[in-house]
Amino acid sequence: MKPFSPCEGDFRVVVREALDVFTARWTAQRIAGSIGFPSLARQEIAIVVSELGTNILKYGTRGHIAMRSIDEPRSGPGLELVAEDEGPLLASLETALKDGFGDRGPIDPLQLLRRGGIGGGLGAVLRLSDVFEYLPSTPRKAFRVVRYLRRQRRLHGEP
Repeated sequence: MKPFSPCEGDFRVVVREALDVFTARWTAQRIAGSIGFPSLARQEIAIVVSELGTNILKYGTRGHIAMRSIDEPRSGPGLELVAEDEGPLLASLETALKDGFGDRGPIDPLQLLRRGGIGGGLGAVLRLSDVFEYLPSTPRKAFRVVRYLRRQRRLHGEP
């Protein structure tokens, strides 16, 4: 798969503070609406963008979310999101995808309030997306997700 490369018509939101996450969510919902996504799907896309954006704030030093509409011959129209930041790579993607876990293992319940989440973010991103890719490259990392207008059916147990 070729790396994401911005072109005319793409949108990029730099994420430095919580308001930027809101702006990215709003932008993604508007693009999704222009593609034809129904209301529920637009809300699910907003959750994905929120999770990716808050992870940039929590774990990255600088980052952005790029988004664009796509239309692929086999899968049809969709929305591609790429969240990229400068920050530590995940110790274990497999572990980070489990609800209640961080990238290094189970989250201590006493730390939940202080960390600002329950450790379900990346798992939610995976569940609400049709394509999910983790692209580690020191000193940067990125997550590329795609949501198609027509959801791809997944087999039970398939990520």
